[in-house]
Amino acid sequence: MEHELSKQLYPPETAGRLMVEKRKVPAVPMGTTLIQVKQLLAAKGRDYETINYIYVTDKKNHLQGVFSIKEFLEHEVSKEKVDDIMKRDVISVKTHTHQERVALLALRHNIKALPVVDKEDVFLGIIPFDVILKILDKEAVQDLLRFGGIYHRGSFDDLIHLPILQSIKHRLPWLLIGLLGGLLAAGIIDGFQETLSRNLILAAFIPLIVYMADAVGTQMEAFIIRDLAINPTLRFLKYFLKQLSIVSLIGIITSAVLALISFALYGNALISMVLGIALFFATISSVVSGLIIPYLFGKLKLDPANASGPIATTLQDVFSVLVYFTVALLIL
Repeated sequence: MEHELSKQLYPPETAGRLMVEKRKVPAVPMGTTLIQVKQLLAAKGRDYETINYIYVTDKKNHLQGVFSIKEFLEHEVSKEKVDDIMKRDVISVKTHTHQERVALLALRHNIKALPVVDKEDVFLGIIPFDVILKILDKEAVQDLLRFGGIYHRGSFDDLIHLPILQSIKHRLPWLLIGLLGGLLAAGIIDGFQETLSRNLILAAFIPLIVYMADAVGTQMEAFIIRDLAINPTLRFLKYFLKQLSIVSLIGIITSAVLALISFALYGNALISMVLGIALFFATISSVVSGLIIPYLFGKLKLDPANASGPIATTLQDVFSVLVYFTVALLIL
């Protein structure tokens, strides 16, 4: 029980949490003879959890070497010492080594069990073969789910098993914030009544400007949530700059199309200019709502699907309306 409690001091999915303590594996001090090793195995063999390897330590319990049972059996049981047959270049892991690296080291070096040591190389225990197999299975499943964009460590709600009230608790606060944001957008429109009264045609394009910016933001939001699930170590700055360049080109194309069509329909160059410029800047502003907000929520360990959707949509609507009427006020 004491050992199990001590293992809880190590983070989950680390070697320290997964190891079998040293008293459950064969370990002998340097200078031990092969006859003494045979006597040890005969006396305590049943108490060991695994005997694939025999570990050799010094007087301070520092790990000095290792030899396999096969290597032991290949030598005649004699007064020959373990120092003569052990391998001194021991592949080991620290207590805080992540389980995925443990499994990869075992595969790379064809080792059935990995010794665990602390910062001073004091021998603490081993990761046995059956645990390594379980790690490989678990990590493989997680990687497959990440590649499918449906798994992300620590940030997503498990909607199948999450209680209904808990789901509501996670979602409702963000939706209420969105409601307040909608009221703010309405207040902004009300503040530009004079501009609207002089150019009523502007009112007809409010839904279009808001929709286009929201649509671009929603696309990016879906992409980054998926890409964060696939690659938790995503280099955000590089990702952001690439998405910004893409959105800029999209903004230029859609703005030009809107300006040309509106001019063809209404024959008003100033209105067409307002629509084109407003759509471009509203589209560019969607980078904030579509990328930065989901990324920040992910870093804060909040589910981006719960939080970023309402918050991003609300901010984007406010940005779009504000940009639209600011451009109209400056040009008209």
